[in-house]
Amino acid sequence: MKQLTEEQFDKQYELIPNTLDDNASFNGCMYETYGDELLVVQQMAKENRVITIVETDDDPDFDYDKAIECGDELPLGLAYVSGYHFVNRIGYLITKEPITEEFEVILED
Repeated sequence: MKQLTEEQFDKQYELIPNTLDDNASFNGCMYETYGDELLVVQQMAKENRVITIVETDDDPDFDYDKAIECGDELPLGLAYVSGYHFVNRIGYLITKEPITEEFEVILED
């Protein structure tokens, strides 16, 4: 899977605004994980035009085993992952053009 920066992602992919929700997150482009918005996402997934926004726990400097053992809270981040995914999803983005490669974008805080 190819790693992209946010800047590379923004240059390469044009997102379609969510016309079903005037207050959609991610600059008006996020589609929810339920209802009519999910139906739109599932249709666009057939055309390879979906990106999933997911929660991540990929901090290489964090000792996850120790945190779990001690009952500490795990740090979470966000990433864009090409394609329609179900696990750890926050929402979806739809691109103007089909996606031709698998990629991941780790979003900076």
